Amino acid sequence: EVKSDLMGEQTILCGMLQTGAVLCFDKMVAGGIDAGYASKLIQYGWETITEALKHGGVTGMMNRLDNPSKIKCFDLAEELKVIMRPLYVKHQDDIITGHFSTTMMADWDNNDANLLKWREETAETGFEKTPAGSMEIKEQEYFDNAILMVAMIKAGVELAFEEMVAVGMKPESAYYESLHETPLIANTIARKKLYEMNRVISDTAEYGCYLYTQACVPMLKDFMAKADLSIIGKKYNGGDNGVDNQRLLAVNEAIQSHPVEQVGRVLRGHMTAMKKI
Repeated sequence: EVKSDLMGEQTILCGMLQTGAVLCFDKMVAGGIDAGYASKLIQYGWETITEALKHGGVTGMMNRLDNPSKIKCFDLAEELKVIMRPLYVKHQDDIITGHFSTTMMADWDNNDANLLKWREETAETGFEKTPAGSMEIKEQEYFDNAILMVAMIKAGVELAFEEMVAVGMKPESAYYESLHETPLIANTIARKKLYEMNRVISDTAEYGCYLYTQACVPMLKDFMAKADLSIIGKKYNGGDNGVDNQRLLAVNEAIQSHPVEQVGRVLRGHMTAMKKI
């Protein structure tokens, strides 16, 4: 249970959301987006986007986008999966072999020096220090103006699920440790940003989350350098909803046929009491 919990928290649940928050905020502010707007879009965006994920899986989340945005988001997620897969593999391997525990316990013996240092560094990030603005952001805007965040969630959920199953976890357990728990962590960010997320999770999970972010940020450097405000901060679709029919069908089929979706549809069918936030 401890190992399976860590496999999710270190990757999609905390690591990806923390990394995405820091990178997306910096990208928007550097591009001239109001810092208060950028902060609000991220702080409440994770929760809004993953609320769709909670009820309808990756399919339901992606269906909140118009067709051109959905195809662009799908392509971004595929690119992210290629870049980040080695990191997801490493985290699962390090947990399974005990390497993660060994390094973390060495930090315990050193009075949590690294953990406390990394916690302080996170508190000093632009996203964490900038209060959410007072402007209204309508629910759909959290999807339309942040398709990169949607892509990060899709990529992270699928990668975490795939790599958990690859090391021997049952698909049903992998679903819970990836897709199902992502909205729960997103809710903590909505309350009090990354501080709240890292306060609520265990020190063990927090330590692994920082390891993920430290490795993932440089991995995504080139990807973020070529990203523009059309995928984070502004609406991607300029008004033309036209897409190639066969391309759209292929994208929809790829989304719906992923194993996390097949398992998720069955499991969500049993969650009859699931309520919206």
